[in-house]
Amino acid sequence: MMKKEKPVGTAPGYTRVARIFVGAFVLLAIAIAGALFMGSTPWKIPHAASGSVSHRYELAGYWDGAEVPGGNFDRPNGIAVAPDGDVYVVDARKRVIRLDASGGFRAEWGRDGSGPGEFSNPVDVAVAPDGSVFVSDYDQDRVQKFTKDGRYLLQFGRPGDGPGEFDAPAGLAVDGAGSVYVADFYHHRIQKFSGEGVFQTMIGHPGQRGDGALNYPTGIHAADDGRLIVADAYNYQLQWFDANGRPARRAAHLWPRPATSATGFNVPTGVTVGPAGFIHVADSGNHRVVLLSQQGGYVAEWKIPDADPAIHSPGKIAVSPDGHQVYAADYAGNRIIVLRLTDPASGRGR
Repeated sequence: MMKKEKPVGTAPGYTRVARIFVGAFVLLAIAIAGALFMGSTPWKIPHAASGSVSHRYELAGYWDGAEVPGGNFDRPNGIAVAPDGDVYVVDARKRVIRLDASGGFRAEWGRDGSGPGEFSNPVDVAVAPDGSVFVSDYDQDRVQKFTKDGRYLLQFGRPGDGPGEFDAPAGLAVDGAGSVYVADFYHHRIQKFSGEGVFQTMIGHPGQRGDGALNYPTGIHAADDGRLIVADAYNYQLQWFDANGRPARRAAHLWPRPATSATGFNVPTGVTVGPAGFIHVADSGNHRVVLLSQQGGYVAEWKIPDADPAIHSPGKIAVSPDGHQVYAADYAGNRIIVLRLTDPASGRGR
């Protein structure tokens, strides 16, 4: 056995000094942790109050796009619902598909390319109150705007680090005033634009700790008044921002970590809110849709029964105008999952 040598430069009182140092370090770490916790608004998916909410998800069916002239869905990722109930989907065939509320085909547009109405990697879609449609292109670092029938109107964004520039726009939302919010994935921030593509402000900043810190934001819900809920994918949490872009609420823990139970998320990539205030989350790493109460309490979940464990899915999520149906884009399954929100306590669907 080799002889254990004393560390170079160690004084005779090394052990006692080391213990004092370690103790002081632990106390300092606890103090810092406490400051981080107290300096934020804690939230970590509490259970909804017992008996207060009984709603659940039921599977209503799957849409595979068999009626779409351009072919079945191929890795659908982005999904949105228009005020009239029509459903818009973007997929790997570099197109936008418009469906009615029953999944019937209405229109499709788009093709491979970098010109107007062309896409390289469309990953999300959002619909404004006036029916105009916005599509983000992850590879081309731009957002395009169309009429509901696919007529090209304008585009905004370009590669870069400055205001109005993107590095992989991954998520979209439109508020009641028509302002557009873009989840700027690799810049770890949200950018706000007018409906005509004019830059307005930045929301959030890169980071893994602290209010407003974002780590690969992927999905956004915008309330009519501009309040936001952000699916902060690799901080494994949701974050709330007020109408002025200030952090309002977040999940608080010492270091971001994935969760596989009712106490957290594993890469949440999409979030939306129905008319009754229920929050629906696409928890892609756990292959499930999570239902939260208006206050953010855990209510229920629905897991993909045949999920591919190697692929995070579902990606994005949307809800019908009446709140009865929830649509999740199952990237791995090449389909749209349609869930019905029910209330067993009342004996009827919502």
